[in-house]
Amino acid sequence: MKKSPLTILLLVLVLAVLSLQFLGPDSWFGPGDPAPIEAVDPRDEALVVRDVAVRDLDGRVAWRGDVDLAPELERIAAGERDPHRNDGGVFQNREGLLPDRPRGHYREYVVRTPGISHAGPQRLVIGADGEVYYTYDHYRSFRRIR
Repeated sequence: MKKSPLTILLLVLVLAVLSLQFLGPDSWFGPGDPAPIEAVDPRDEALVVRDVAVRDLDGRVAWRGDVDLAPELERIAAGERDPHRNDGGVFQNREGLLPDRPRGHYREYVVRTPGISHAGPQRLVIGADGEVYYTYDHYRSFRRIR
């Protein structure tokens, strides 16, 4: 039985849409909207991580200094997205360093590093209960911020 080109095209489109739902950052396996973020006080010293050394892909220190997370939290709270494809996507906690929660509980957000042209290693991971974790070394370690 020979399939018409239109039938094959429709089948391919349906499969593409379904794969995006299962594999995309806002898939059926995670909530569609990130958890609401508490109001951000830019003067909150707890949002400043002191003396961070951020390393680039080659392992060299690309940037050193204090990281103020308030602007990133304000961006996230305002619903603004970083262009990186995973910004706002489900964080799966594969490393097992955060408390064990159901899939979709955590979302990850890019924290840009001065002097690095790509997304870099810094991230915020925010839980559905409002907890906020920061990593400067792309998930090798975390610091709880809230």
